[in-house]
Amino acid sequence: MTEPGHVPARALRAGVGARSIRALVDGLTGRRAGAGTTPRFQTEAVVLAHGRPSLLVRDNRVDLPPSAELRRRIEATRGTYERWFASVGRVELSGHPRLHHAGTAWIVDEDLVVTNAHVAAEFVSRAANALAFRRTVGTGVVTCRVDLSEDFETVETPAEAFEVGVDQVLYLADLTDSRAPDLAVLRLSPGAGIVLPPPIPFSEASLDSGRDIAVIGYPAEDPFGVQNPDVAQRLFGGVYGVKRFSPGKVARGATEPWAFAHDATTLGGSSGSVVIDMETGGAVGVHFAGALERLNYAVRAPHVKEALAAITPMVAVPEPSVPSDLGVEPMPVLPVATGYGLRDGYRADFLGPGQPDAPLPTIVDEDDVLAVTWQGETLRALPYRHFSVVMSRRRRVCYVSAVNIDGALSVPHLKRRDWRFDPRVSQAMQLAGRVYGNSPRFSRGHMTRREDPAWGQTRAEADEGNTDSMHLVNAVPQMQPFNAGIWLGLEDYALQSAREDDQRISVMTGPILRDDDPVFENVAIPLEFWKVIAFVHDETGALSVSGYILSQRGFLPRREAVFGAYETYQVPIATIERRAGLRFGSLTARDVLASVPESAVTPLSSPDDIRWR
Repeated sequence: MTEPGHVPARALRAGVGARSIRALVDGLTGRRAGAGTTPRFQTEAVVLAHGRPSLLVRDNRVDLPPSAELRRRIEATRGTYERWFASVGRVELSGHPRLHHAGTAWIVDEDLVVTNAHVAAEFVSRAANALAFRRTVGTGVVTCRVDLSEDFETVETPAEAFEVGVDQVLYLADLTDSRAPDLAVLRLSPGAGIVLPPPIPFSEASLDSGRDIAVIGYPAEDPFGVQNPDVAQRLFGGVYGVKRFSPGKVARGATEPWAFAHDATTLGGSSGSVVIDMETGGAVGVHFAGALERLNYAVRAPHVKEALAAITPMVAVPEPSVPSDLGVEPMPVLPVATGYGLRDGYRADFLGPGQPDAPLPTIVDEDDVLAVTWQGETLRALPYRHFSVVMSRRRRVCYVSAVNIDGALSVPHLKRRDWRFDPRVSQAMQLAGRVYGNSPRFSRGHMTRREDPAWGQTRAEADEGNTDSMHLVNAVPQMQPFNAGIWLGLEDYALQSAREDDQRISVMTGPILRDDDPVFENVAIPLEFWKVIAFVHDETGALSVSGYILSQRGFLPRREAVFGAYETYQVPIATIERRAGLRFGSLTARDVLASVPESAVTPLSSPDDIRWR
């Protein structure tokens, strides 16, 4: 895995990346990002490291920046938009296992606010023609409120909360439809005697490239949305989750007719922010997504008004605490039992000649390893295309799923296939049924990701790896939004590095199976997962081995967590061995954290925190 490309020393000290320099030279950030379609990112990002500050809002007044030119523009126009600052609020959740601050919303009518559909989806789910407030296992309903204050506070001027509950979702776009603007309309319930701020009017301003706009919202700490910690510190000063004013410009690059691009600074938590025209002060859109050092995107105002015209009261009720048959995942398909004898499986010697092997771990409780007889051979590691799975007979899930990734032959964007049984294995030994489905049930969480074995000399070979990843033995029950944050970033980082550097990587993943794991639908649910990554470091030429643990304990209340809820840790492989009942043999001594005590382990805040050597 390679280091970032060279940029001038002065720029590096200032935290400016190569992409930012190129964007400034181009003059318009959209010039380099116009190809293809606007992806439905669900992230926010800093597009330009300089010239796009994120300014604090205090008492509905924006803090002026040091830049004389930007200060002049704000002072000349602030009277058109500061009156609307009080109408922008932070979306806050109670009862959610992972989030407190979910995004931003702003008042568009007497008691209505608009935000993104992917923000609303954190607390409601669609069921037929109604909506249901989400539950997590063993907890009450997730509730939502909008705090219309939550400004920056000091000891001298503490901020006062102005929290208003949400009692209905009147419009929720279908996030599975890429043609649908990412919008949701919520109804507030302010209660007797509470007077809400006025709605923000829409502007008819033409969104020409280069026009001055600003995003008003609540950026949260987000290591994936900023170039590096130095840039984050300079832009935000360690202050997150408070109301901010981020000036920028309209850019070229959005190809969806309902979206436009901009370069104002945002981070996670900015989803749903109002984008205002600095000349007229009116709303021109709803910010919804972005790509680091490329572009941010917003829904155009006319499509927001269309959503408002289309609203119909959708009944929002608590999801049933006792699961019914509604929302259960359909039974997997049973493929024809041909071709399995040709699967190559995981190779310990995959990293290349002259390099140490990276063998599968051995299982301490070897009597629990499922042995399958197939074509006269006893299999304790089931081979698939480019990966293998070792199963627990008692728990009916894998101990380990291990994959070889050849970045030079990787084929992206293959079609997702249906989940399937393995015809070599008794169906009774493959976990299916009521444990999987819509919340409060669990998703089928891939251990070897679909993208990782999708490589080969031919597209057919890559698609076989993609299809094989959909076998039930490669799935473990996980909470619906589990594969996110640093864990997802870690997996993406490994795959993208392999692709960019034509590199070979071996990745092993599995659950930590404990006797006291909680039970749902008669199935014990693993609380923690581990991952080990092995590759040849391109600078040292030596084998780099690193291990990680992520917990989903935060979804399952009233349990003590050894590691923090929903946080990813890089840990000594000896820790994984002890907790998961595995032995990694020679890999343990090659661990980059072999000499680090477990007590010194801290959560990862971004992939940049990972030690590779």
